Amino acid sequence: MEVLLGLLSIERMSGYDLGQTIRASVGHFWNESYGQIYPNLKKLAAGEFVSSKLERQEGRPDRQVYSITRKGRERLIKWLAVPPQPEIPRNELLLKLFFGEQVPAQILIGYVEHMAGQHSAFLEILKQAEQQGIDANAKYPGAPYWQMAVRFGQMEMQAHLAWAEETLAELNKLARKQRSHADIRKGKNHAGK
Repeated sequence: MEVLLGLLSIERMSGYDLGQTIRASVGHFWNESYGQIYPNLKKLAAGEFVSSKLERQEGRPDRQVYSITRKGRERLIKWLAVPPQPEIPRNELLLKLFFGEQVPAQILIGYVEHMAGQHSAFLEILKQAEQQGIDANAKYPGAPYWQMAVRFGQMEMQAHLAWAEETLAELNKLARKQRSHADIRKGKNHAGK
């Protein structure tokens, strides 16, 4: 819920606007679906942390626009003052690599190549976000902090890509070894016939 309060501390928004802003700003490290946003907005409104106003729109459906209240700002500040709790990451790719001996290395190569492609594309998105979004919002006092978060995402993606390159080199060695062993077994089977 704090992500909603944080974004509403920047400007008032509808639930839809919040979802779009999350994807465009903090989406590389924090995700909220619309299925989470709307119920959380209702809870925040019930607790008087946000207020809402119905905005009429010409030729479009009316929309509910939310603003952070003084009580909401106090909650946000209290939350910001509490040290972040460590999280245990869950990474299915790493889990499958850990047990990778059970399958041909070529399967794992495909997984790592797919991840590298996704991370490379996301790195480009982060670079564009830095150039367009943060530069365009330099007038906001929060811009230097936004820059720090985007830079973390860029560096994390670069580290993942460096890891993928190293891992693919090792997996390709394993794949060649597996093919060599398979060829030797085929040769023995043909010789034994």
